[in-house]
Amino acid sequence: MIVVLGGGFAGLSALSQFPSAVVLDRKEYFTLTPWIIDYACGSVGEDYVIRRYNAVKINWVKPDFKDKVILTDKGKFNYDKLLICLGHRQNLPRVKGAKDYALKIETFEDAKKIREEVTKVKDVVVIGGGATGVELAGNLKLNRGVNVTLVQRRNRLLPTMTTSSSEKAKKVLEEVGVNVMLETEAQEVKARSVVTNRGEVPSELTIFAGGLKGPEIIDEFGHSNKNHRMIVDKELRSIDHKDVYGAGDCATFEDGEVPMSADVAINMGKTAMKNALGDSVKFEPKRIATILRIGSEYFGDLGDSYVEGDLAKLLKGLAYVHSRTLIAPTILV
Repeated sequence: MIVVLGGGFAGLSALSQFPSAVVLDRKEYFTLTPWIIDYACGSVGEDYVIRRYNAVKINWVKPDFKDKVILTDKGKFNYDKLLICLGHRQNLPRVKGAKDYALKIETFEDAKKIREEVTKVKDVVVIGGGATGVELAGNLKLNRGVNVTLVQRRNRLLPTMTTSSSEKAKKVLEEVGVNVMLETEAQEVKARSVVTNRGEVPSELTIFAGGLKGPEIIDEFGHSNKNHRMIVDKELRSIDHKDVYGAGDCATFEDGEVPMSADVAINMGKTAMKNALGDSVKFEPKRIATILRIGSEYFGDLGDSYVEGDLAKLLKGLAYVHSRTLIAPTILV
């Protein structure tokens, strides 16, 4: 029997290759995480971002790698091969007050909380100038009409993308009225403000939108890891256990980083399952496209090239369709 831990992009793409596998997850629904920002900002409804599917819902899990059995509150699950696809977690900054006063945007529940809270406030601060922070700041401003400040520690937005994308993001955000603060570090989060190295910014709702890491449960499992991401070989097999594979944001290589993104996770899940079934496919991580939407503006990177307008909009739409139809279409309901 093949057991899959986790029902995110990697887990369900793995399942699409072998529908007889058993999926164990804390939730009974799959979240299209790249689009929870749209839900948080009120652009789309719940049905747009979550899809219910058939998983064994568990509250706790403890693998016994020696005896090849998974212990859970729903009983024991023996396995021949195990795929660990447990996604990522947000690493809240070690900033005074962050854990008490800052929300994160990692799960559907986080997005739902933001969607509810933003209707009660006038001043919002988003910490983090990556893709999540940029889209969140811009669309909160446009959809909710609140005052939004985006705090970015680096000297440009979208530091892992092309400079054209960075410049476009700043231009669009400022045009819609977002206060963009570059080279600004959050030093303390208070109930009604954020203290930075450039002064204090009013904030009734502070959202942390960056700092991804692997889930800490990887450490509890005893896997060799980097930043809580289990280390796998080029065939996505755990370096610690020969019948265990890792895929998605919770896994990476020892001699290089695997990007944390939905498209990479989908391909990892498929490759891991193929290898669990007997193939020997080496995984090569490639990000196809990173497209942002702020209102009606679409832009981003296609490989190493900058794109915007109709092409970027098409790519964003195709990514959504791909996510909803390619990942285990036979079990999503």
